[in-house]
Amino acid sequence: MTDIFNTMLFSIISLLVCLTAGYICRRARILNDNAIAALTELLIKVSLPCTVYTTMLRPFSMTLLTESLFVLVAFFFVHFLGMLVGFLTAKLLRANPNEKRVWMFAIAFANVGFMGYPIINSVLGEKAMIYASMVNISFNLLAYSVGPYLMNSDKSYTKYAWRGIFVTPAMIATVLGIICFVTSLRPPDPITDGVRYIAGLTTPISMLLLGAILAKSDIRAVFTGWKVYIVLAVRHFVMPLTVLAILKPFVHNSMALSVIVLLCAMPSASVTAILAQKYNAGADTASRLVFISTVISLLTVPVITLFL
Repeated sequence: MTDIFNTMLFSIISLLVCLTAGYICRRARILNDNAIAALTELLIKVSLPCTVYTTMLRPFSMTLLTESLFVLVAFFFVHFLGMLVGFLTAKLLRANPNEKRVWMFAIAFANVGFMGYPIINSVLGEKAMIYASMVNISFNLLAYSVGPYLMNSDKSYTKYAWRGIFVTPAMIATVLGIICFVTSLRPPDPITDGVRYIAGLTTPISMLLLGAILAKSDIRAVFTGWKVYIVLAVRHFVMPLTVLAILKPFVHNSMALSVIVLLCAMPSASVTAILAQKYNAGADTASRLVFISTVISLLTVPVITLFL
């Protein structure tokens, strides 16, 4: 419990430093709308794919591959369950179209990378990180393919989205990463190091953007509105506990189950706000939700561990 609390505290402080910098830059007019749009493109098309690729650069093991594939399939189920739960939540709360899109994404997709990785590594150790990597594959496969479909209100998008779903930068990076994992092939170290440098931009850019988006709204209104807290209760408690109840009878690997549940309990992914900004799906609403979700996860994640 202490390890989880301390790791969460350090992660949240780091996130909030970057977020605050983005907020100040927007207020100081260092980041304008054009800069935010450019950084969004850089994040989605360059740094995120590099992050996806470097996640898979691990030594190959058949046993590990089999167990990891199970975690991958299980988290596919978790993501689609989250979309369903998000849809039902939006219906019950009579959400407007933008709220519905944001809530479905925010409930389905947790911050399994920056927030999830240090928690898993600290509490469960290095051996658990390959399972976390598989969860990240599921996240990348769906968040950047189904995710834009959820967020985009343009009906014409459905005419071409599914044809190009597997040729996005993140999807290409995922395929390359899997090939490198299975074959144990690696690019020369200077190239790998360069890709890792670019991947390192993902977290600070995403949080800078989140802060800049928040700066466009009234900060006093960030914590207002009762509906967002219902959504967050579903994100932080209903989802992980439901997944635990469903999977526990079938998963005999306690480490794998713990990884799935803990990552399911992470705060809403920061890319929620990024995609909402890109597809005009209510970036202010998404930013508020991600911000509050990140803060309260300091308390909610340790509570979830009590059920493991």
